[in-house]
Amino acid sequence: MTRAWTVGRVLGLLLLLPCCAAAGEPADAQPQRVTVRLMEYRYEPARIVLKAGREAELTLINSGTVVHEFVTEALQNTEVNVEINGVVTETLGVAEVEIPPRSTVVLRFSLDKAGDFQVACHAMQPRDHFKTGMIGTLVVKPDR
Repeated sequence: MTRAWTVGRVLGLLLLLPCCAAAGEPADAQPQRVTVRLMEYRYEPARIVLKAGREAELTLINSGTVVHEFVTEALQNTEVNVEINGVVTETLGVAEVEIPPRSTVVLRFSLDKAGDFQVACHAMQPRDHFKTGMIGTLVVKPDR
């Protein structure tokens, strides 16, 4: 009986190890996570700030009732892991992501180049989203 209890305790402690190891990782080992809501006719937040050279996870949630886009030159020459409705694909460069209403897209990437990059929606229905002001900024700061 004592042996079974000891094995159970050891197994329980082993199950806790991954949790404790993750908590002990340095903050910059964790991906930068930002959630952006797309709605008629704006991004919230409209200013996304990331650090260069660090993994980023950008969750785009279309809270609107029409298709929205996430267009930026910042990701055109970058390896991006794209997850749409649980399906993951890896691609070299993303110029434009279309997000249907009530859908979520997750982009995972790392940008090496610092700078300010425009984010825009060029969808046209029911009216021109860009002209209506659906514009944002992706700010990539040097990691110091």
